[in-house]
Amino acid sequence: MIKFSVIIPNYNHADFLKERIDSALSQTHAPSEVIILDDASTDHSREVIETFSDHPLLK
Repeated sequence: MIKFSVIIPNYNHADFLKERIDSALSQTHAPSEVIILDDASTDHSREVIETFSDHPLLK
């Protein structure tokens, strides 16, 4: 199987971040990792990201 990564850039898009992460993790061909790049967001993006902290594919 092909291995690939999904990279999600983020800056103050907390309202859409959970949907993006869920979408990446629920694909038919799951990625080997999902990397979230947050550029020092000042909204509640960090809290959204932390809700996925136990997921093994999330970096």
